[in-house]
Amino acid sequence: MKLVPAPSGHQLLLIYRTEFLLYTPERCKLAAEWNHVQLGRPSQPRRSNLIHHALDRPLPFADATFDAIYSFHVVEHLTPRANERFISDAYRLLKPRGVYRISTPDLEFLATEYLRCLRAHLAAESTDNYARYRWAVCNLIDQCTRQESGGEMLKVIKRGEFVSEHVKHMNGDLLRFLFPPSSPTSPPGPRPTNGQDLTTSTISLGRVARAIKWRLSRLMPRKSFLELIHEKNLWLFDRVSLPRLFSHANFRDITLLDHRSSAIPSWNRYNFDESAFGSYPLEPSLYVEGTK
Repeated sequence: MKLVPAPSGHQLLLIYRTEFLLYTPERCKLAAEWNHVQLGRPSQPRRSNLIHHALDRPLPFADATFDAIYSFHVVEHLTPRANERFISDAYRLLKPRGVYRISTPDLEFLATEYLRCLRAHLAAESTDNYARYRWAVCNLIDQCTRQESGGEMLKVIKRGEFVSEHVKHMNGDLLRFLFPPSSPTSPPGPRPTNGQDLTTSTISLGRVARAIKWRLSRLMPRKSFLELIHEKNLWLFDRVSLPRLFSHANFRDITLLDHRSSAIPSWNRYNFDESAFGSYPLEPSLYVEGTK
């Protein structure tokens, strides 16, 4: 792999599982200024600044190579012990005062949203409240337990049993492809109504199913059971557990941040964590940084 420097002269490393992070031409162009490591086996033609690597093994770079490392939604796909080794390896790869940033699903957010939706449905049963509750359950446990690609969440999507604003609240742009471009807040298809007229702006369920099939073939290609481990979440973190991992790996200045803020050089230029379509998170996450 030939390392490429950013225009600022810094060496930057981006680690991710799927290319969801690079979902617009502008993001792809900016990401070309980074060096890339993708978890798992190749899913696309190899680029000169990209390698595919199993993150339970040390990364094939020399000590003190990078000024900043950002791992986007990969630590949840490693076991707790593998994460200890992975974060220690990131420390090894950083130059002195180098910055390491992690984004990952926030267990506290997922659990809080589940409890909120559970209580709302218990207080006032309705189709929409049940859809929010069911979506919160899927976000919390489905990717940890699924036995096939897409899991229960895909079944809920195919049936159209969700509330669009709640999907955006919990998932940001992750499932943006579900919504018609002309009406980004409208549900994509019919949902069970129990006699209630919940929406007047829909598209056919067949069209939704075709969009799901195409998009998931890119985001979540069908895999054998043995390979599925890279789709499943093996652990979830919160604002207590993830900073402790940083501390055990000897990072300093460990900070909880939002999707806009970072000590990574020129982060305002990149800001991969903000939606390309508005001032909200690309995908609501837990963001932690530490300095070597």
